[in-house]
Amino acid sequence: MTERKESSTRKRRTSSATPSAGAASSTGAAPDSLRAQGVRTRNAIIRVARKLLLENGPMDFSLRAVALKAGISVSNLQYYFPTRPAVLRAVMAPVIDAYLDALKQALQSDVSPRATIEAMLDMGLQDAKDSKNIPLWWHFFSLASTDPECAQMRDDWYDTLTSEFAKVIRAANPERGAAESAHIAVLLISMADGMTLHLATTRSKRAYMRGFEAMYLETARSLVWGKTVDAETA
Repeated sequence: MTERKESSTRKRRTSSATPSAGAASSTGAAPDSLRAQGVRTRNAIIRVARKLLLENGPMDFSLRAVALKAGISVSNLQYYFPTRPAVLRAVMAPVIDAYLDALKQALQSDVSPRATIEAMLDMGLQDAKDSKNIPLWWHFFSLASTDPECAQMRDDWYDTLTSEFAKVIRAANPERGAAESAHIAVLLISMADGMTLHLATTRSKRAYMRGFEAMYLETARSLVWGKTVDAETA
């Protein structure tokens, strides 16, 4: 009798330790805690969520809509992603990681700091015209205004980008101090952000946009080196 009672107690404890939809953390089930099938389900949810967000925008981006498209129940979805912002964070994470990986590779390469800056400026231009990922960024920033975890993810992204960019600016022009290099990095990042409002929309075809990209590069170079510098001189 006592053995059966202890066995029953152990079963209840084991059961209560298993995550459920209602007991999932605010960030959902971590990939390294899932079995193979769970990882596949999680990845499928992310793919479906990304497609839904790009096709229908944030208004139709709900847990119910994502679950329906993924062919699972809302409660099953919530085991992996308890909230809508949690799904969005999972969609954005690989986009942010890919960008930072490309940046770090540029910084760690054997090319000169000046050539690295040129590559980063070109990367900024290409990203500003990236019709595939720009809508994701817009939706992400929209949710970051109300979701603390999205906001933290956004701030961490900018902190890393600014810090790394400032390092290469100072390496390219040692006359720039640490604080000045950081300010220039913020200005260049802000310019790149602003370009998405022009180059990633139909405004890019306006007559007054002719020559805009060349002007951006000239302005960016003058910020780094303190004078007008063309690509060959840089």
